[in-house]
Formats: sequence, C-alpha cells, structure tokens
Amino acid sequence: MINTLFDQYQRYNNVRNIINELRVDGETFRILEVGANEHRNLEKFLPLDNITYLDIQLPEELIDDPNYILGDATNMSFSDNEYDVIVALDVFEHIPEEKRNQFIDELYRVSSQICVITAPFHSQQTVDAESRVNTVYKSLFNKNFIWLEEHMDNGLPKPDILTSYLDSKNISYKMIGHGSLDIWERLMGIHFFAANNPRLGLYRQEIDKFYNSYLFDYDYMEESYRKIVILHKNGNLNVLEEKVSKEVPITILKKLEMMERTFYNLYSMMDKIIEGNLISEDQIQIFLDSGQGFNESESQSYKFKDKELTTHISIDLRNINGIQNIRIDPSNYSGIYKVENLKLFEATSNELIEYEVIGNFNYEASNIYLFEKDDPNIILNLGSELYISRLELDVSKFSEDEVVKQVINMLLSKENENIAIDQDYKKQLMRLEELHSEMEHLRVINNGMEATVEYLTERIKVAENEQQRLTTVLLAKELEIKEIYDSKAWKFVVRMRKMLGK
Repeated sequence: MINTLFDQYQRYNNVRNIINELRVDGETFRILEVGANEHRNLEKFLPLDNITYLDIQLPEELIDDPNYILGDATNMSFSDNEYDVIVALDVFEHIPEEKRNQFIDELYRVSSQICVITAPFHSQQTVDAESRVNTVYKSLFNKNFIWLEEHMDNGLPKPDILTSYLDSKNISYKMIGHGSLDIWERLMGIHFFAANNPRLGLYRQEIDKFYNSYLFDYDYMEESYRKIVILHKNGNLNVLEEKVSKEVPITILKKLEMMERTFYNLYSMMDKIIEGNLISEDQIQIFLDSGQGFNESESQSYKFKDKELTTHISIDLRNINGIQNIRIDPSNYSGIYKVENLKLFEATSNELIEYEVIGNFNYEASNIYLFEKDDPNIILNLGSELYISRLELDVSKFSEDEVVKQVINMLLSKENENIAIDQDYKKQLMRLEELHSEMEHLRVINNGMEATVEYLTERIKVAENEQQRLTTVLLAKELEIKEIYDSKAWKFVVRMRKMLGK
C-alpha cells in the first residue's frame, strides 16, 4: 500500500484510519464504495471488511462480478441503513451541482453509521492550482486532463453550501482538511511528466512512496487541496481528533525538493539519450595538471565506441615530468557514469598510487557518479607532484532504463546512510536526554539538600539566639540570687534558722 499513487493514498489511507478508529474488538463492517471504478483499492487498505463497489458505468467484464453493482449514487435501490459505511472518494465534485444534495441524502440514507466523502472544494487558490496543473498536462498531451476538465465543467463544490445543507437537515458531520496545495501541485506535475516518459515511472514511484511514508501524517491543514467530510448518525465522532496541522520537519521538505530536482534532471537527461546510447558526438576527456592547471594542450580525448557501453582507457604518462592532479570528464553532458578500475602506477616502483576523488558530481556510490549539470568532471587529487608511468580506467555509460535504476539505487544507498546517521543521532539524543534527566534529578536532590541545610542553619541560628537569651536570663537570675544571698535580710534568716535548729 505504501507504493500507492500519492493522491490515492491521501484518500484511502484517511478512510482506513477513520474506519479503524471505529472498529471495536476486531469487528467487520459492510462497506459500499460509490464511484470506485475498477481498481478496488479500498479492500487493500481494509482487508477485514466486506466491501461492495457501485458505479454508474462498469466495463463489460465486471457486469456479472458479485462485488460490483451498476447504479446511480443519487438514486440507489438499497434499503435504509443497508450498509454500515458508505465511502465516496473524489466523486462529489463530479456530481452535477443540481444533484449534489440528492447525492448527500442518498449516502446518508443508506448508511447505518457513517459516510466518508473526500473532494477538492472551491477556493480561488484551489481553482488556480488546478488550472496550472491542467496546463502542464495540456502542454504534454495537447488535451485537458479528463478529471480536471470535469471539475471546470461542474464547478468545485463550495464548503459553506454543503455545511449549510447539512445543518438544515440536522446531519452531524465533521470536516477535516488534508493535502497541501503546493505539494499536490508539484507531485501532480511529476505524475504527468512520468506519464509522458514511462521509463521515469520507477522514480515517480519512489517519490510517491516518500510522500506516503514521511509527509502524509504532516499534511493536515485547513487550507488544503482536499476535504474529508464525515457524516455520522451515532452521536459524537472522535476520529482524527489529533490530526491538526503540524510543521513539516525541514529535512523532509529538503529531501522532497532534492527528489523533485533529480526527477526533472532525469527527464532532461532522457532527451540526450537515443535508443539507449548517448549522442554520437560525446567523448571522454582526460586532463593532466603538470603545474599549469588543466588545459586543452595537456589533454586526450576518447570517443565512446558504437554500441558499447564501456570504454577502456590506458594512457602512457612516462614522458610527463611531474603530475599534480588529473581530471576525468566522463562526458560532455549531465548523466550517470561509472568510472571504475581506476589505477595510477608510480614511475619507478610501478606501485599503485593513492589519491583523493573530488569533482562536481552530486552523488556517488560504488564508483557510479550522478551529475545533474553538463560538463561533468572527476578530479584525482594526488596531494603532491608525482611521476606516473600509466593511468588505466574504465568509463561506462548507461541505457535509458539503467539511468533510472541507478538513480534509485544511489538514492536508496544515501537513504540507508541517512537512516543509519539518523538512528545514531536519535541514540545520542536519547542519551543526552537521559543525562539531562539525571542532572535534573541531582539538581532536585541538591536543591532539597540545600533547602534542608538552609532550614537547619536557620534552626541553629534560632537555637543559638534562644541559648543566648537563656544565658542572659540565667546570668540575671544568678545576680538576683547573689543579691539575695548578700542582703542583710538573708543573713538574718540564716541566723534565725540556726537558732531554731532548722
């Protein structure tokens, strides 16, 4: 399902999420999808449920199929509450305006629990985006895109008209926006260019898969291309409650932009490939830098051999006194080239020389280089002036089909590298969070200890003050007693006690 076309995934995955949130203890639903055509995508997303498909037109081979019903969704022959769930995905906008209320009434009547309707709704931004997308299609195929032409003919439904009608009928509903207009427009353009050159279908599929895997969950927003309208009969509906607009991580947006750019570069490359071979004037050129930089006088050219995809090159360099760098131009044009078995032999020992590879390539994997611009080059940085006896290498070009496959392989390789880096980053981030948590715990303990010390210090001060007060009182009492003992009265009392024998 992750390989589903992005605009179909937008619809069907939302329906799956909604219905699965309704599901209790593995229950199954009887579902009717209206306007389904013949692709039967819904059962791929909801394999547990019993699904029937209704359409106003059916191909002859489906007329007797028990899973299909020929019928008009604005006037269905079913009993009330016949199905648990009714689904109508991007059908509403194709219903003539005068029949749209009737369409809503029928879906609501035949459902016993909910109806899920998805459709693009009218706004000036949506109309403009559809017009631009249709112009792309028309430029490529000299005709309007059939579904967008119907949108223009029928006019997109207006959300306020629909909600007013639902309110007037006391129908409970929820409306959720999904699908950035900008991303929808860009991806539809890619789909149309891929349709114009089917060999690009493989890479278009990678872009769809990327959207489905990484962008779909972020694509909920009020100002969207498509609205999801849920009509429900059983009180409050809490599905998709948390699906609010979230900012897309910049890394995901940049990756989409990179894939989009690569797609159109691939499309451009195809113009330079005739029957699987690069154009005949193309050549490989090797430049030597012996202290004067790279120049034509110190270069050698090699034409690609007809009907051969790999050219072997061996150059005797014994007459060149000191080489600092070597530049390899695998072609005059952008594209994907394999430069392998590259060897530099030291003049006296004949040992292999190590070098650093730099150049204007955009990606490299397993000696395969992707160049998005013309005049590609690979530079062997030797690090110092060296004497070289011989340079050997093989340069391969790819057929049109191989170009697409190699781009996908390179991107998958880079994606795996990114995943590994991302996983390592997440581990480090988790460890950092653990350390922060430990520090916070210690800080709390420390703060508690500081508070305890402060409290005890205060208590000691109070005790010391009390001790000082009591000492003062004691001294005063002792003085009072001394004064009593020194008084004549006390001395008289003492004599009297002795006389009385007490």
